Amino acid sequence: MEERKRSIFVVDDEEPIRKVLNTHLSKEGFSVIQTSGGNSVFDTLKNSAFDIVISDIRMPEVDGIRVLEFVKENFDTTPVVMLTGLTDVAVAVEVMKKGAFDFIMKPVKKEELMAVVTRALVNRDLLERNKELEMENREYQLFLEQKVRERTRELNSKAMELQRAYGLLKSMNIQLINVLAETIEAKDRHTSGHCNRMRSLCVELGRLAGLTPEELETIEYASLLHDLGKIGISEAVLNKEGPLTSEECVHIKAHTEIGEKILSGVPLMEPVARIIVAHHEHYDGTGYPRNLAATEIPLPARIIAVVDLYDAMSSDRPYRKGLPLETVLGEMRRVSGAQLDPELVDLFLDNKVYHCNRG
Repeated sequence: MEERKRSIFVVDDEEPIRKVLNTHLSKEGFSVIQTSGGNSVFDTLKNSAFDIVISDIRMPEVDGIRVLEFVKENFDTTPVVMLTGLTDVAVAVEVMKKGAFDFIMKPVKKEELMAVVTRALVNRDLLERNKELEMENREYQLFLEQKVRERTRELNSKAMELQRAYGLLKSMNIQLINVLAETIEAKDRHTSGHCNRMRSLCVELGRLAGLTPEELETIEYASLLHDLGKIGISEAVLNKEGPLTSEECVHIKAHTEIGEKILSGVPLMEPVARIIVAHHEHYDGTGYPRNLAATEIPLPARIIAVVDLYDAMSSDRPYRKGLPLETVLGEMRRVSGAQLDPELVDLFLDNKVYHCNRG
């Protein structure tokens, strides 16, 4: 396809100047439109596309400054070259400050004319390319914004689906864990309702202790399943109403590790297993099964130990009634720092966690 000729619009009220410009430019392959000026200049500019405008400064009716202002306002990439006589150099400098690309002195020399035209075309092409890039960039930004909006909608939709699925899974987990808790309580008639009371109080104490939502969910499961290992303990030992022999004590203490073994390897239950195996460890290191002490004991296990002692003392047993609240709280203070984490005991007592709904 034949390359488009570059077009130049020449505005000058002197015909000899227009002829000289037309001759030089035409010989160099440019398409030249010329006019003597007047208001028709603006119609020509509006109805045609020019690569360069060359305009005299001093002209009757419409001067070069008005031509320059019109071009800059309507065709911001089109360079305007001003023609000026020797006496108008100062004026030419002023119009360049207004946005003219350059000026040429009369009489016009071909070498000077072509040098200015070449620079003007390079400048115009750069400005045009810059506009194209800006347009492409805006379009790309709009494209990216649209993609981000679409992707955000997709992710939000997926997040909602995952949240619903997670809610269903959690509900199913709680149902399953409640069944296990009820199985434990059915085996040990001394602990009816114990697991659900543990769940309520442990979650509240965990919240006060600064557990994250994920940790609170874990302690919820662990508090319900803390005695899971009693499934492997003889019912005769669990339900014995008199004192246990030393062999029976060893046997019943095994329930922490039995519970850990049952849950080990079960997806999502590994953290629960680590808690329930440690819920009979003592803060001073005298507990079982591994003689852990202080912060060696997982925080959720220390929380369960506090609540477990409270519930065990305050609940009715076949061989005794639940102890008075003052007696229970006094005993908790007595073993604080030995059997129980003292900071957790203070949290439990100061915030009256024992008054929480345990249904």
